[in-house]
Amino acid sequence: MLGKFHLFFGIAIVITFILTGQYMHHRYDHLKDMELMNRALFRAGHLYILLFGLINVALGAYFNPIKHHLLNKIQWLGSVSIIIASCLVIYAFFTELPTDDIERPLTRLSLYVVFFGVTIHGLISLVKNKIENPKN
Repeated sequence: MLGKFHLFFGIAIVITFILTGQYMHHRYDHLKDMELMNRALFRAGHLYILLFGLINVALGAYFNPIKHHLLNKIQWLGSVSIIIASCLVIYAFFTELPTDDIERPLTRLSLYVVFFGVTIHGLISLVKNKIENPKN
């Protein structure tokens, strides 16, 4: 169930990426006359949305729940972290830009949270392999 959620949620995030591209085109004339720092921050924020969507799609395509109760809960924590980070990066795109300040605390937080979630899934995958194949 969680794998399918990540897959469809990721597809929705990728569609959001396309829509935010249209938003930049129509609202800011495709960033043509925008100051260079703001232009770079907009594009970076836009690409973060794509990245988070692709993380969700990839996780959904390969998600394999672990049967160990405690590790399953930790795996859920990783998934929830990735989902929250994905929502946060979209929210940050609309609330932190354009700006006169290079600091974007919500975007930075979303990157840390997605890193945490992906790390958890990676570690759970390693532990799962050790539990299921103790000789390897």
